[in-house]
Amino acid sequence: MLQEALYEKVIDQVKGHLTWLHLYFQGEPFLNPRFLEMVTYADHKHIFTSTSTNAHYLGENQVDAILKSGLKQLIVSMDGITQEVYEQYRIGGSLNKVQEGLRRLLSERKKTGQQFPRIVLQFLVTGQNEHQLPALKSWAKALEVDELQLKTTQIYDFENGSELIPSNLGYSRYIPDGISKWKLKKQLENKCWRMWQGAVVTWDGKVVPCCFDKDARHVMGELGEQSLSSIWNSLPYFNFRKQLLADRTQIEICRNCTE
Repeated sequence: MLQEALYEKVIDQVKGHLTWLHLYFQGEPFLNPRFLEMVTYADHKHIFTSTSTNAHYLGENQVDAILKSGLKQLIVSMDGITQEVYEQYRIGGSLNKVQEGLRRLLSERKKTGQQFPRIVLQFLVTGQNEHQLPALKSWAKALEVDELQLKTTQIYDFENGSELIPSNLGYSRYIPDGISKWKLKKQLENKCWRMWQGAVVTWDGKVVPCCFDKDARHVMGELGEQSLSSIWNSLPYFNFRKQLLADRTQIEICRNCTE
C-alpha cells in the first residue's frame, strides 16, 4: 500500500475527477493496519471506494471499523463452498472463517440500517469447483449478499489445457482450437477501454496501464516523482496506447485478456 503522505497527496491531486477508487492490487488490503483510515480519507473527498478481500480479517472490531469507514463496496473472494474445494485454490485459507466473517458483517450492517458497504461475493469458476455452483447460489441467497459474481479464471500457458478450465465452457475464457490446443474464446481486437478509463498504482507508487500488468512490466511513471496528470499524458503512455490500437498482440499482458 502507498505510504500515507503520498497517498493523500495523490488523492488531493485527483479528487476533482476521480470517481471510483479500488484499493486493492495483488494483495490483502486488511494486512495494512491503517487501511480503513485511507478509505475514510478518500470517502471524505467524495470518492467511491471499493476493495477486495479474502475475508479472513472480518472480526468484530474490524467489522465495526468497516461500517464506520465509508467503504462503499467490499468484494469477497470465495472460490469453493466446502473446505476441501476452497483450499485447492485458496491455499491455507479457512472457509469457515470467511463465512463467519461475512455473516457478521451482513448482520451488523443490517442492525445499523446502513446500505454500505455493498457486499459482492466473487467466485472464480474452475474445473475444480464448477460442480458446486448450485450450492453456492443457494448459500449466497440465504445469506442475502448484494451480488454474486461468477468470474472466469485467467490461466497462464492455457494453450496446453489445464484442470482449471471448466467443462462448461460458458464459464471459460478458453475454448479448444480444433487441433489439440486451446485458444482465447474472444478474438483480440485492437482496442481497450481500460486505457482511457483508469490506471493501476503499485504499492511503491509506480503507475501501470491495468491490473493485467501484475508484475509492473510497463511502468508509465512514478507518483513519487511526477503528478498523476503528467504521467497520464506522458509520451510512454501515449506510445503504449498507440501500440495497443495498432497491434495489441505485440503487448504480452494483452494476449491473455478478455477485455
